[in-house]
Amino acid sequence: MVSELVEILVESLKLGDLSKLKRFVNDFIEKETLSLLDSLGNKERIETYYYLALSKFIVLKKFEEFIELFNYSDKFEIFIDVKKIPFRFKIISDLHLRGIQEGRIGNIFGVIKFFNQYNLFERNFSNEELELIENLKKDRLLVANLRDLFGRVSNSLIFYVCKIMPYDLYLIYVKNVNLLLNNEDRSYLGGAYNLNFLKEFTNRYSVYGLSVENLGDLQTFIDFCKNKCLIAKNQETIERSQFVRLWLNNKIHLVSINNILENYHRILDNKTQNKYYNLSMVLLGGIGPQGHGFTYSTPQGEVVEICSDIKENEAIIVKYKQFLRDQFLSRIGKELLNKGIDENTIQELQDYLSETINNNEKINFFKKDMIVEQIQKFLNKCHKDSIGGESDLLDLIRRISDAIKVILRPIKLVDQFKCRMDLVDENILKPEEIAKLTSLEGKSHFDVLRERFFFQNEINWFFKDYSSEINELQKKFLTF
Repeated sequence: MVSELVEILVESLKLGDLSKLKRFVNDFIEKETLSLLDSLGNKERIETYYYLALSKFIVLKKFEEFIELFNYSDKFEIFIDVKKIPFRFKIISDLHLRGIQEGRIGNIFGVIKFFNQYNLFERNFSNEELELIENLKKDRLLVANLRDLFGRVSNSLIFYVCKIMPYDLYLIYVKNVNLLLNNEDRSYLGGAYNLNFLKEFTNRYSVYGLSVENLGDLQTFIDFCKNKCLIAKNQETIERSQFVRLWLNNKIHLVSINNILENYHRILDNKTQNKYYNLSMVLLGGIGPQGHGFTYSTPQGEVVEICSDIKENEAIIVKYKQFLRDQFLSRIGKELLNKGIDENTIQELQDYLSETINNNEKINFFKKDMIVEQIQKFLNKCHKDSIGGESDLLDLIRRISDAIKVILRPIKLVDQFKCRMDLVDENILKPEEIAKLTSLEGKSHFDVLRERFFFQNEINWFFKDYSSEINELQKKFLTF
């Protein structure tokens, strides 16, 4: 009987069948069968397959199932030791290599975050490795970047990022190439072996549907902007505007005078903090489909542009017009009058909304459906008979909905940039917060910028750790 139960349990673990596992526990936990399994020496075998099941879920990137099985271990009195989960490092290395080879470099971040959360990077360190880790911790920007990306920064995470991940690049670009060179037929490997493309990778690439480009030295850019802004500020013709257009390196930038002059030193003195300040909007010559882009400073002293497309509403921080209650009620009154709705109905709607909308509430496009729904309920309850038939009521609601759309519709990209800079002037936003709020399909410009720094770190360590191997391989290419 016990041996049969063991086989049922092992089979469910082999298959990764959590529902079967749960049924097993529910059926036999009260009969103390689990403790009986332990007493008969079956615990070790069950543990082996338990860890294999955890490993399998990681391979398949079934992280929710992993978590469920991980948390279920106490039912079997198994106290998880992550070091016993087989193939942990090979699994994440394979996922990393596959992402590089398939051009899906962004996929690795979710995996690393998961590994870090469940301590799957844990390993034993030599004294030499511990000394290296302590030195790495002195790099405040590195630690801040890792904390932003993955949360808790452990010794194991630092070692993995700085020593193990660069080895994956070595496997692709050095070791595997060496294996090919040892093949008798090497004719298809003609041409010089050159890794400059990897050094330059973060200067121009695409990720998450966003193009990224390094525009050059921050000090040069910010000094140029500062001088132009000072000149503009002293010109009477510019007094009423806080924005100036600058032609620089075949691009036209729109710059907020106040943002540059007031944050000049903060932008430049940013060597130890993982902050990215919004500098300008590219109006012409940008890398976006319509020639638009947003530029940011980096702690490494660069100016980086990320593309922006007016068709992608999510790619813009200030997506919709926004009003406080009284401003909105005033606007809607005028727009309803333009739609031919009588003044009495307009007044009643304004009075109703005045009661239902909080005085300090900000009305934007996200509130449109809620407001239309409230108005529809109000009309159905109080004015259904006086309006006429169902079609008349629907027509009125449609005209009201159209009026609200007109008021809250999206505004032009350049106006949105100006709006965000106004929010910075009013201390509602900080210039370094804009990158976090500007997003496309769930990935913000801040995500792109901090991940870019992560790539730079990985590439730098690759060239540092394997410089001799790279040089030897380059010599081989020069001789055949």
